[in-house]
Amino acid sequence: MFFILEKVFFDLGPIIFGIAGFLLAAYVYSKKQKQENLVCPMNGSCDEVVNSRYSKFLGVPVELMGMFYYAFIILAYAYIFLNGEAVSDVFKFFMTGVTVGAFFFSVYLIIIQAFILRMWCTWCLFSAGFSTFIFITAVFGADFSLISLLVEYKPVVIFFHAFSAAIGVGAATVTDIFFFKYLKDYKISESEHKTMETLSGVIWVALGILVLTGIGLFLANSEVLMQSSKFLTKVVAVLVLILNGIMLNLVISPKMMEITFGDNFSHQKGELHFMRKLAFALGAISISSWYVIFILGSIKSIPVSIGTGISLYILLLCVAVIGSQIFDRMMIIKRKKELENNK
Repeated sequence: MFFILEKVFFDLGPIIFGIAGFLLAAYVYSKKQKQENLVCPMNGSCDEVVNSRYSKFLGVPVELMGMFYYAFIILAYAYIFLNGEAVSDVFKFFMTGVTVGAFFFSVYLIIIQAFILRMWCTWCLFSAGFSTFIFITAVFGADFSLISLLVEYKPVVIFFHAFSAAIGVGAATVTDIFFFKYLKDYKISESEHKTMETLSGVIWVALGILVLTGIGLFLANSEVLMQSSKFLTKVVAVLVLILNGIMLNLVISPKMMEITFGDNFSHQKGELHFMRKLAFALGAISISSWYVIFILGSIKSIPVSIGTGISLYILLLCVAVIGSQIFDRMMIIKRKKELENNK
C-alpha cells in the first residue's frame, strides 16, 4: 500500500503541484493586469513585492514566467505519466534539470524578499513551496541512471558549461564598465540602469548554468576531479562569485538606486566614500573570478598543486582589489582637478 502511494506521489506530484502553481501565478498576473490589490494572507506585503523592481527578470514579469513554467511541467509530466517506459531517459533527465533550475530560481526570489525588500509576499512563498515540491518529486522519483546519462552526454554538458562561462565573462565585463562609469559621479541614466539590471540577470543565469553543469561534470567523473587542482580552484572561484554577487545585490545595487533615483537620500559621514571603495573592490573580485573560471575552463590542467592553485587565485584577488583601490584614488584626484579647473 505504501509503495503504491509513494509511486502515485512521485508520478502525479509534479502535475498536481504544477496545476496549483499555474493557478496561483495566473491569479497574481490577472490582478496585476487589472491593477487590483491582492488578497494577502498572514499579513503579508504581496502588492509591494509583486510590483517592486524585482518583479521582472530579464524584462519578463516573474508571474508570467511562473505560468509558462508550471504549464510546461503539467504537460511534460502528464506525457511522462501516460507513456511510462516509452519516454526516453534523456527527456526525463532534461525535465529534472528544469525543475532543479526552477528550484534555485525560487531560492533567489526568497533571498530578494528576505534581504533586499525585507517584506514577504505570501503567494510568492506558496509558489516557492510548489516549485520545491516539484523539484523533490522529480529528483527523488527519477527512474533513470543519472550518472550513465552524464557520462554519455558529457560533451553536451561541457559545451553548456563553457558557453555559460563565456556569457558570464562578457556580461560581467560590460557591467563593470557601466558600474565604474557610475562611480565617477554617482549618476546613471534610466537606460543604463535597465541595461545593468538585464546584465545582472544574465550573469545570474550564466552562473546558475555554470553551477549545474559543473555539478554534472563532477558526478560524471568525481574521483578524478576531486584530485584536480584546476577543478577545485574553479569551485572556489564559483563560491567567491556567488558570495560576491549576493553582496553586490544586497548592499551596493540597492544603495546605488537609492542615491540615483531616490527623492531624499540621507547618509552618514564617510558612507558614500566607503561604499565607493567597497563597490570597486567587489567589481574587481567579480571580473577577476569570471576570467579565472573562463581561462581554467579553456585549458586541460594546471601544473600546480591544489593548495598552490587556490593560493594563486587568492593572490590574484588581492592584487585586483589593491588595483581597484589605486584606480579609485586616481579617479578621485582626477575629479578634484576637473572641479578646480571649472571654478
